[in-house]
Amino acid sequence: MRPTPARTLRRRVTDLDTAAAAVSDVDAGLRHFTAVMAWWTEPEMAAALAGGPAVIDPSEADEAAESCRLLRHLARDERSLVLGPLERARQHWIGTSPHELMPSRQPALARERFVAPHAEPIPPSTKPFHLGLYTSTAQRGGPSMWRMYLDQGSTLHPLPWHTWALQVTDPTAEVVEISSASAWAAFVGRYPLVHDGSVFPDWRKVAEDYAGVHMTLRAIVATQGLRFPVTDGLAAAPYWDVESVLWLRWHFSSPRLVEITPPHSQE
Repeated sequence: MRPTPARTLRRRVTDLDTAAAAVSDVDAGLRHFTAVMAWWTEPEMAAALAGGPAVIDPSEADEAAESCRLLRHLARDERSLVLGPLERARQHWIGTSPHELMPSRQPALARERFVAPHAEPIPPSTKPFHLGLYTSTAQRGGPSMWRMYLDQGSTLHPLPWHTWALQVTDPTAEVVEISSASAWAAFVGRYPLVHDGSVFPDWRKVAEDYAGVHMTLRAIVATQGLRFPVTDGLAAAPYWDVESVLWLRWHFSSPRLVEITPPHSQE
């Protein structure tokens, strides 16, 4: 019998909590989170959701996420990563080496390569690529979760890696905080783009109101791989994996290089 979405989500929370009591510091807790969510994305989530999309009420998903002991542990020291609001002075972007699928990739950040939403159609996506800029919040004295994700190993992101610190310079640059499944469903419902039976965020419309979208850890636990009823149908399942921000407008001071990870570092 196929597990219900609620049971699948409770299993995810259980897996996250297996190390909650033994986690000695925030870094270890965040790395555990990153590893578990990557494992759940594939192949566990694919197996759990075989047979069709998993639909769950946002309030039920939020109730399960609220019970996660690991999230409560992490929120004591890094509340902005778990619940928001965004720490604007601790944003990191990591440039990786070119790949055969991304031959134009550059390790340095340049404003002229920033692609803002415009009048042309954007392919429907819950996490668009080739659009805007993604950053992740650095720990106090530690790396961002995007760096932790890279540390797990990926042929799509070859070394060397260049980590850049960015400062959000415009205090009026408004960021929408996604801190729960209810917030995600409300966000999609406010900016609906219906395509092939699913509802996606209309990123062009979002960019008219916000400079960025911050996906927190609690929202990731409650939403990853799941679909939610919204006014126009069913919201497409998001896969964000780690805490991050999609910037739809450029609001940064000059990037500052903070680290270069050489090829031999993963040998």
